[in-house]
Amino acid sequence: MRKLLLLFTVGLATQLHAQIKLKINDKLVSENTVIKAEDIKKIEVGFDKYKPMEYYGLGRVFLFVELLNETGERKEKCYMIKEGTNAIKAFLDDKNVFYPLKSDVHPQTDFFGEMIRTDDEKIVTKLKYMGKYYNCKQVKLRISLYYRDKIGYEKYGDPVMMIKDQYFTIDNTVFYEQGQKEKEQEKVAEEARKAEDAKKAEDAQKAKEAEAKKGKGKKLVRSVLGF
Repeated sequence: MRKLLLLFTVGLATQLHAQIKLKINDKLVSENTVIKAEDIKKIEVGFDKYKPMEYYGLGRVFLFVELLNETGERKEKCYMIKEGTNAIKAFLDDKNVFYPLKSDVHPQTDFFGEMIRTDDEKIVTKLKYMGKYYNCKQVKLRISLYYRDKIGYEKYGDPVMMIKDQYFTIDNTVFYEQGQKEKEQEKVAEEARKAEDAKKAEDAQKAKEAEAKKGKGKKLVRSVLGF
């Protein structure tokens, strides 16, 4: 019991002093915590102790959230941008402020406000999609904070990491299994639809052939009778 309590205390202390911070359902979680996808009702990110830049100018700061599959490929993303010296400094000064991603429980919450760069899908919706179409039993949540200097018209330089990327693990097994069942059901329904369409096409062809045969019979009668 003491050992478990010590591990919990160490984990919480680590997260409290982490540069990137993640809250699930209003509770801080550490990188070594495995998050159950089906338990997510609210998800927020924040940052602290970033690497300050001497000059921001007309550059941009990005707070990036990405969902990766088991091989590390990015499949879904959302991010916010702050640009210009004053906006960047004001944003970075708000350390330990948590920003919510859209969730199925709180769909009205935008991630993130100004210069939003995301779609209307919610985080759990994205996890379900990854389980169904990307076969992801596990999803990595990668959070980044970086700066890019403006070097021309709509052109920006290489990213300078202000905080080392941080990764969190989401157990997506439930949504994976659910998605695979849905795909199987959809496959059966599609095969049934194709079989029905094929039957309709066959019946239509038979009716067409019967009508053509009937027409030939009438022509034959007319030719025999001479009219």
